[in-house]
Amino acid sequence: MDAKNEDSSAGSSSQNTSSVTMVDVLNEQLEQEAESDAVLGGSDDKNCTYAQGYIYRQALYSCLTCLPESRSEADKRAGVCLACSYQCHEGHELIELYTKRNFRCDCGGKRMPGIRCKLDPLKLEVNEANLYNQNFSGLYCTCNRPYPDPEDDIPDEMIQCVVCEDWYHSRHLDVELPANTKEFAEMICGGCMERVDVLKHYVGKIENGNRTLDDTLQVDVTGLDESNATATADTSVTVNESKKLDESQTEDANCSKRLKLDICTKPPLEVGESARYKKGATFWNDGWRQHLCRCTGCLETYKTSKVEFLLEEKDTVQWYEENGRTKKATEGSSYEQAVRALGQIGRFQQVEVLSGYNTLKSRLKDFLDTFVASQQVVTEKDITDFFAKLNKEKQNKVGTPSYFCR
Repeated sequence: MDAKNEDSSAGSSSQNTSSVTMVDVLNEQLEQEAESDAVLGGSDDKNCTYAQGYIYRQALYSCLTCLPESRSEADKRAGVCLACSYQCHEGHELIELYTKRNFRCDCGGKRMPGIRCKLDPLKLEVNEANLYNQNFSGLYCTCNRPYPDPEDDIPDEMIQCVVCEDWYHSRHLDVELPANTKEFAEMICGGCMERVDVLKHYVGKIENGNRTLDDTLQVDVTGLDESNATATADTSVTVNESKKLDESQTEDANCSKRLKLDICTKPPLEVGESARYKKGATFWNDGWRQHLCRCTGCLETYKTSKVEFLLEEKDTVQWYEENGRTKKATEGSSYEQAVRALGQIGRFQQVEVLSGYNTLKSRLKDFLDTFVASQQVVTEKDITDFFAKLNKEKQNKVGTPSYFCR
């Protein structure tokens, strides 16, 4: 076999192995649709969410077209909801923020004074509870770089911290990742672990959704009468003893001084070389939040640290995505929705729609065949020019009478 035939054979083999079938295309479309359903399915795509207040979690976007100064000025950042990204910022340079918690749409509000929201134009209140991090400027991680980063050619994955909601390169977390990334459900970055000190108590104490503690619990006995409202005493009792003490205090209805038994189930913090918490990011199994102590003292700590959301089931991305998938499943796939929409229009309109689809398919096939024949790569400009030509032809046909066989 000569060199020419070898090259020809190699090219044919390469073409066969890299060919894509319609099944491959449909499977890829279904995968992308499932991913889209998870992220966008739990958000309203038709109505601005401003009137609903601060939503537990929703898909958000930052518009650099409307607020170009947000790239460099932190106080100029703003976020818009999914529906507003479609209706008010179509064709704009948008930064996809994935999801954010407890956020109220800024479109047309005080932070975007030069923009008029088409869906809810009357937005007078300042969204004081909104939190804005560097993601709204298109920057991420401790390296403060965009994603994807044109100057970074190192393959890496981005992981979101469930507390600050920033995204981090795995190599910048300063800890070794679990061998299997599917083994953990959530990550908390090193900065948030230092800020929310109470979380250190639980590191390594929850495995596979189960928490292992001994029978000794911390108990705070607080006098609730007016003369001794702030008196406290700390002791340690077993679970059974605490229940008996609680019952004995509630049985005496005439007691002028009632004691409240508030059990703290927070594990003791280990220190030294044997401590389970090491400085840096931490990884948490599914269901770990339900094991956080909910005593009065811990609840106050969560409030002070501004992490009360950790106790809300709807706050988790997992809950949000499962809700989105369920919602989309009841509505049907995009294909099923299109079929239902087609069935709701008249017979003549159906013929026009199907005829237009077949024409587009035929024209697109002929267009792509020219690139196959010339072995050229299809560029974004080629596709843009193709559809621009179709739109121009469509405009030229406006006013031309249509004829139907009756």
